[in-house]
Amino acid sequence: MALWRDRLGTGGYRVGIAWQGNPASAADRGRSVPLEHFLPLAQLPGVRLISLQKHHGLAQFGALPAGLQIASLGGDLDGGPDAFIDTAAVMQGLDLVVTSDTSIAHLAGALGRPVWVALQHVPDWRWLLAGDACTWYPTMRLFRQTKRGDWASVFAQIAERLAKRQTP
Repeated sequence: MALWRDRLGTGGYRVGIAWQGNPASAADRGRSVPLEHFLPLAQLPGVRLISLQKHHGLAQFGALPAGLQIASLGGDLDGGPDAFIDTAAVMQGLDLVVTSDTSIAHLAGALGRPVWVALQHVPDWRWLLAGDACTWYPTMRLFRQTKRGDWASVFAQIAERLAKRQTP
């Protein structure tokens, strides 16, 4: 835990992010978010985005828009035989997790960490069809597309809510 706390550092409002599930899974259709949609969060003063992404989706780092800075914790994150041990330790040092519908959402929710989930227009059954509260995880807030494929409005809502959260 101390290793990850040191890598995270102490500055800023630390937001862990994940944007893509396994593209080979039928469940991934429509639920993964292009990384560029996190830009409104990165533009908020004091916010530091920290990647929790493993494997799929990392190629998007090569085409980030100007102003989208995301810290990487390195390739050894969860590099051992026990999946999610490191990610769980990292989450303990974050102020917030923002993710698409991935295992990261469930891990953060199970740990009782503050987590906001960006959901596609018709999400997986677990998230139900309406509301911003989550039946399964009390520390989770759901942000839903109002029309299919509209991630821009979802992340505008997330950025607006995050800006208010940071205000004393």
